[in-house]
Amino acid sequence: MNICVTGGIGSGKSRVCKALADLLSASVISADSVCRDLLAVKGRGWQEVRSFLGSDFFSSDGQIDRPRLRQAIFSDPALRKQLDDALHPLVREELLLAARKAKQQRYVLLTEVPLLFEKGWQSDCDWTVLVFAGEETCVRRIMLRDRVSEEDARLALTAQMPLHEKRRLADSLIDNSSSFTETLQQLNRLSEMIRESSFFHDERIP
Repeated sequence: MNICVTGGIGSGKSRVCKALADLLSASVISADSVCRDLLAVKGRGWQEVRSFLGSDFFSSDGQIDRPRLRQAIFSDPALRKQLDDALHPLVREELLLAARKAKQQRYVLLTEVPLLFEKGWQSDCDWTVLVFAGEETCVRRIMLRDRVSEEDARLALTAQMPLHEKRRLADSLIDNSSSFTETLQQLNRLSEMIRESSFFHDERIP
């Protein structure tokens, strides 16, 4: 079974994904970690972006200056699209391979995909989970995690699909605005629903 966890930047989806994986004894793969691997020096993704990114975005040893690139794509939609068009097909290929392996070996996989609905990849999933939090909560988390200004944090939020559109597309919702104890209560209920589903029983070893 392939359960896809998504959510806007600052929603806390990675922590939620890990907690749900623990409840379901599931494996986890992250689109972000796949992307990092692809962008390793001389990797497939690195080769793609090197062809159009200027030298200012690379250090002398070939490493990508990630903070500089992150800031650039938030303020330059054209560059963001160019980067997405180069990397996302490669990321999706790796995620589909992992999902296929989970099906063949009959275990539950949690796939964390920040832009799941933006890219229209939800058909790759058996179940979609949207993690969300209030805007001000997300802004504070982004500022703290990425050490960016409030303006940059808000730019990052506005670059994504509106929350109300994602809510309409998701199978399940997790409100991660308050304490994580409250979030865990929601995850316990969700894990029970998933365990009772036909998807879960079809994919488990009898």
